[in-house]
Amino acid sequence: MQKGTKLLWIILGVLTIAATTLSCEKNYAPKIYDKGFARTSGLNSTTFVLWIDAKDANQDEISYLWESATGEFEGSTEKNEATWVGPQSSSDTEYKIFITVSDGKDFLTDSLMLTIAAPTYGRLNGFAYFRDTKIPIFEAVVSMWGKSDSTNIKGEFEIDGIMAGRQTLSGSKEDFTANSVDMLMREGLNEANIHLTSTTHTTKLYGHLLGNITGEPKPYLTVIILNPDFSESDLRTTSDGSGYYELPYVPHGLRYIKVKDEASVKMETIMYVDTPDRLFNVPIKEPFEFTDERDNKSYKAVRIGGQIWMMENLAYLPKVSSATATKGMWVYGYYGNSAQEAKDTYNYKTYGCLYDWSTAVSDSFANGRDICPPGWHLPTDDEFTSLEWNLGMSPIEKDSTGWILSGDVGKKLKAADGWDADGNGTNSSSFTALPAGNRSTGKVFLGIVGYGTFWTASELDDEYAWRRYLYYNRDAIGRFTDFKSNGYSVRCVQNR
Repeated sequence: MQKGTKLLWIILGVLTIAATTLSCEKNYAPKIYDKGFARTSGLNSTTFVLWIDAKDANQDEISYLWESATGEFEGSTEKNEATWVGPQSSSDTEYKIFITVSDGKDFLTDSLMLTIAAPTYGRLNGFAYFRDTKIPIFEAVVSMWGKSDSTNIKGEFEIDGIMAGRQTLSGSKEDFTANSVDMLMREGLNEANIHLTSTTHTTKLYGHLLGNITGEPKPYLTVIILNPDFSESDLRTTSDGSGYYELPYVPHGLRYIKVKDEASVKMETIMYVDTPDRLFNVPIKEPFEFTDERDNKSYKAVRIGGQIWMMENLAYLPKVSSATATKGMWVYGYYGNSAQEAKDTYNYKTYGCLYDWSTAVSDSFANGRDICPPGWHLPTDDEFTSLEWNLGMSPIEKDSTGWILSGDVGKKLKAADGWDADGNGTNSSSFTALPAGNRSTGKVFLGIVGYGTFWTASELDDEYAWRRYLYYNRDAIGRFTDFKSNGYSVRCVQNR
């Protein structure tokens, strides 16, 4: 071969090798830039969302494959995201999840370490109530996480050993509509209530709100069923323009009903319901005025049950007694001798007068029986007891001495303002008792804005008589005897 020809072939060979090398670009395996996981919400959750961020330098399409020796994947395992559900364990456990990325030529495998903590457990306490109330349901079955309990007479249940996390609380009883509610259980003590409804064990209560004197309808007042602890339940409605109201699901039994507007309580009453429906027209107290013909002073009065009571303390003051007198009539804080001056004071205009017992029962004031206006009289101890019965006092406390707690009678009698330290009442009775204080046997005035005391016409003996006592920090009413020489307020009741 000629020398020139050989050189040509060498050059062509080199060029061919170079061309071949340039046409075969090098392949790179995909590279993982980031990876991670997030556990789904909820205590003791074993579900994780996994993700990975990978890129290929050659811009080849990347495929994914998630793998694990334990647990299960939900959905696809061939995407850059996957959902893995791990097993529950009695102790904290780590699990390794593998992810392989490939461009079809080369691949790369990496892993994630996931820790699943041992599950925690809690105890659930609560009550089964009628809907919108705290009225208990006895022998209701309450369940959660496959465990259940039957409620006691108070509607109370307790379920222990419930796995913490998002759970469903369910309640049921024969003749009741079942109910359930989702809640988050935590380790330790949890509290929750369940409410059930029944047409068999409730009454449709309906009727009109009517004035107890005029019979006129009382529109746009709120009617509320009270809970056993006398708090307001959410079982309520508002009377319409004709005074009509309707409560479709009032639980059977003895029920307390309150009627009020935005400013004050208009009526509280008690009734027993045990029928599918019950018509009950609620009497709303209507104050009215009368005039004491002896001095032309006007008073407001109101019907409470079968009695008509003055809503104000008696202020009859034909003369004012001296500060040193052991008997007579006084105005709190006044030490002069002018009846007109005494009448000009704030205490007289607000609280009326204070009388010793013998003056209060005297028949020498143009009444014929005591110091009250004609047609009215000083109530006996029994008449005060009847008032208390009408306001919810238990009959078993009829002859009790001391503080009478049942029915919160004191709270219902006390005015809605004017009492010390926010010791006001609801005045749901419309009695409007005020803290007028007293004049003690020591001839000093005590207790204004703190307490109010009312004489009865009933005496215990020559030295003592019965009285009623209201105190600023008590919802009860006190039935006591005291010295007849004390100066107390007087409330009159209309003759029958």
